Amino acid sequence: MQYIKIILLFISIGSLSSCYFFKAMKYKKYPLEKLDEFAAVRFHPSEQPFRFKQSSLSPALKNELDSLLIGSNRYAMLVIRNDSILYEFYNHKIADTTLLPSFSVAKSYVSTMVAMAKEEGKIKSYDEPITNYLPELLDRDVRFKNITIQHVLDMRSGIKSSENYFNPMSDVLRLGFGKNVNGKSLRISIEKEPNQKFEYKSINTQLLGIIVERATKVKLQDYYHEKLHKPLQLEHYATWIYDDEKHKSLRAFCCMNLTARDYAKFGSLFLNKGNWQGKQLVSKEWVETNLTLENRKATDGYKNQWWSNISHKIFNDSIAMQKFVLNNPAVYGVDKIFMAKVLINYNFSKPSDKIENEKKSWVVSYYKDGIHAQGLIGQYIYISPLKNTIVVILSNTLNLNLPLKNGGLGRIEKLLESEL
Repeated sequence: MQYIKIILLFISIGSLSSCYFFKAMKYKKYPLEKLDEFAAVRFHPSEQPFRFKQSSLSPALKNELDSLLIGSNRYAMLVIRNDSILYEFYNHKIADTTLLPSFSVAKSYVSTMVAMAKEEGKIKSYDEPITNYLPELLDRDVRFKNITIQHVLDMRSGIKSSENYFNPMSDVLRLGFGKNVNGKSLRISIEKEPNQKFEYKSINTQLLGIIVERATKVKLQDYYHEKLHKPLQLEHYATWIYDDEKHKSLRAFCCMNLTARDYAKFGSLFLNKGNWQGKQLVSKEWVETNLTLENRKATDGYKNQWWSNISHKIFNDSIAMQKFVLNNPAVYGVDKIFMAKVLINYNFSKPSDKIENEKKSWVVSYYKDGIHAQGLIGQYIYISPLKNTIVVILSNTLNLNLPLKNGGLGRIEKLLESEL
């Protein structure tokens, strides 16, 4: 019996090889040099590319940022204010022409295309049921009619799907490496009623991509090209990975590949309330919906496939902490914690350090100015309207041999906040 089980196991694994299993194992560390091995739609650069102006940071801030980034697992970093590049950094053999993967940064692009389709009248309402565009889901469960496009945009759909990136049997890796990604996405079930809680699941974005295709009656790659790629005047080639040659359906929840500067143009679009060089590509109202504090708080800091920028403040005094909380509507969490653990968690200290006079403190978490698109292994497009600034960071944090130093990403954020 034991031998039969082993044989069946190998047969089942072998049957998976044509779908996704061996691909997922082969590319589990997402090496940049393997990017060209994936089938992808290729988009040409603009005939009239937009180029940001050049400026600079103070020498002291530039040197400190360089010291954090050189030799780390950050591929690239850009700081742009007032359409001028203040800081541009590339690690290893990467250059300003290198295509770098988006991972889930792509989700923010897809939600923008949903908004564009809505503003064209091709999607009637964010509050209409997804079954208006995906009627076959009703054959699986009539409760799908209770899930709206807005539920899916905010990751509150209640759809069942596993999001474990390091388990090769996970649903998200089937979406990432399997064939016929849209077909798989429509063979889903319901786990709970919608709008009960925020649950980050990539299946939601893949469904949004299908909705855009059905509403506009064009492939997602063609809609992207017309509505974002071409208008944003990209400087370089870009690609978006698809599932297989038969279907050529984009992996909408991930898998764009652009240069750092071209990612920054998408950030600039949102920084300028949907306006690109005098042309309104997406409505100001849509951008402000994502930026408004009340909306971000109501959906646990994740609105329309954008993450809220957050920060943390440490208090040793309970009275000062309570005063801060009462006077700051952006607060969303207070944790009582030992100071030693705080220092370690926020990369100010190492677990082996001996910390004298350990005492309890409070970590207050709060939403701050702006939003960001975020990818799995250290991809970010930060937008700060208050500082009129965009920050692009592209990384591979799975490379543990090349960590950020001296406080990591939190240190970079604090440097920029204090100096810009």
